[in-house]
Amino acid sequence: MAEERREVADVAEMEQMEGQERPAKKGKFKLILIIVFVLIIAGGAGGYFVFGKKVMAKYMGNKAGAAQAAPVKKEVVGPILQLDPFVFNLTGNQSRYAKVTLGIEVKDVKAMEEAKKMIPVIRDRILSIFGTKAAEVLMDVDQRETIKKEVHASLKTMFPGEDGLKAVYITDIIIQ
Repeated sequence: MAEERREVADVAEMEQMEGQERPAKKGKFKLILIIVFVLIIAGGAGGYFVFGKKVMAKYMGNKAGAAQAAPVKKEVVGPILQLDPFVFNLTGNQSRYAKVTLGIEVKDVKAMEEAKKMIPVIRDRILSIFGTKAAEVLMDVDQRETIKKEVHASLKTMFPGEDGLKAVYITDIIIQ
């Protein structure tokens, strides 16, 4: 009988040990699954950061890559020659006049020196353009861009090279 009791005790001990091992195995299995899942997610995120732009360019027809491949060119403003104010009578009404101040942007300092020598000719061309404008045209903000283009086209022939004269700026308009 003592032997039977030992066997029963040994069997009970074995069952108790097996019961303790099983929960430990379940906990380890869950931990391993979580670690594998985290590694897969981290690998996918790392792959996206490394190869994401190439993959997007491949599937989006290279639109995303082309936008980033083009270098961003910062536009540099050249020297600006500030002209004295132009005071002139408006077309159609001799009692009204306007005062307009302009600045012209040139390519470089050399072009600026050349422009300073030609100020009387520049003023004459600008006055001939503004003298034909009515008060309504000068007051209309949408028309100012057209006026600047007209002045630019008139003055462009006076400067050497394609980009001798870069831009014309209207800095002040007063109509009375």
